[in-house]
Amino acid sequence: MKGAGKVSRAVLAAAIGLFWLTHPIAARADNVEVFAGAQANFANYVFVGASVALPGQSIGNGVAFRGYLDTGGYDYIRRDIGLVRANFSGEELDAVYGLTHEHFWSDLGVGVNATYTGLSPYDAKNLLAGHQTELRLSLDGGTAGGPWRADWLGYYGTRLEDYDASIDVTHSLSSNWRLGAEFAGEGNPSYHLDQVGPFAGLSFGPRSELQLSAGEAWQSGFTPRAYGGATFFRRF
Repeated sequence: MKGAGKVSRAVLAAAIGLFWLTHPIAARADNVEVFAGAQANFANYVFVGASVALPGQSIGNGVAFRGYLDTGGYDYIRRDIGLVRANFSGEELDAVYGLTHEHFWSDLGVGVNATYTGLSPYDAKNLLAGHQTELRLSLDGGTAGGPWRADWLGYYGTRLEDYDASIDVTHSLSSNWRLGAEFAGEGNPSYHLDQVGPFAGLSFGPRSELQLSAGEAWQSGFTPRAYGGATFFRRF
């Protein structure tokens, strides 16, 4: 795709600008949020980004722009070529509408994602190979009433038909521990990974959490196998 590089550079510049411009005031403004995180699992990656609400609105209530950068890698098996190692780096810029009401919160987003995926060895059947740009729809949110809580997160790519979604339901054990179960799935027409199992969250104050998960996974090319993972997320 010839235009992918130009779109990628434009989204990257916008996301970097959004992050650096908002970082100094993130701690004292309810219309700016800076966030970062990392995951160690079958797919390992890190991400950093920021959201800026339009004038007169706030994060979680009304319209905002969100940009982020991510990079990481994963392995999968293609039966005709064996083990394939994939490394990716990407950028995304979204328009987001947020709604918060008592114990419910959710964000609906639409935006442009540009990602480069390098494969070793090269897999011509992987739809994500090389520079790819697409329009993505995203949804995240949660609800908490009493000791019970549910969280959901996901996106769908309209051109590549790729998706990533997860939902967890937990019960509070203490002021900073919650325990329950999680289902997660990701893929595209040429690949899939589904995971289900126990899930635990350990919060460090109201703006950061370590999430631990384990269970059974079904991944393209592999027999069903156990998995374990950890994700750390922080808002600044």
